[in-house]
Amino acid sequence: MTREQVAAEISGATQRPKLTGKDLSGLDLSGLDFRGADLFSANLDACRLDGANLANTNLNRAQLRGASLRQATLVGASLYAVVLDGADLSGADLSGSRIIGLLNGVNLSGALLRRANLGADMANQGMAPARVEMNNAKLRGADLSDANLMHGILSYAQFQGANLRRANLRWADLAGANLSDADVDGADFRNANFDGTSLRGVKGAGSAAGMD
Repeated sequence: MTREQVAAEISGATQRPKLTGKDLSGLDLSGLDFRGADLFSANLDACRLDGANLANTNLNRAQLRGASLRQATLVGASLYAVVLDGADLSGADLSGSRIIGLLNGVNLSGALLRRANLGADMANQGMAPARVEMNNAKLRGADLSDANLMHGILSYAQFQGANLRRANLRWADLAGANLSDADVDGADFRNANFDGTSLRGVKGAGSAAGMD
């Protein structure tokens, strides 16, 4: 499909735009309005989706390796078993979204993930992946207040200056992660792995569980 065909498909839909399983890899889809679209299992590898509106979309099992979603809106989107390795979501809004999958090396610097649920799916441990993998993820200055990252694999993730107020990081793997100057007021780190984690200048540690 071309950008023009995709735009026509979503603008002409009388109900939820359906792009399930479509190969959209490499297309420039920046700024398009995908609100509520069904992109289940779509191939969006290396796509440009900068500034696109993907609020309340179904991106379950979608592939977005190396995609650019800078300043994109993904509020309330479902990204179950998604592949976002190496994607750029800097400045994107993922507030209230549901995310489980592969986000290794993803750039979420300055992104909004307020109340986002990235916690393990304890009811479906037989499905893969059942928890989020964010090794070497960039989350500098990101807002993760009230987010759920329970059981998340976050080794060597960069959280410098991030807002982790009231976030749930129980059982999270933070080995080698950098939380310098992050705000962890009211966060829950019980049973988290802090091997080699940098906590220099962390704010609110006194009210965070599991940091003593």
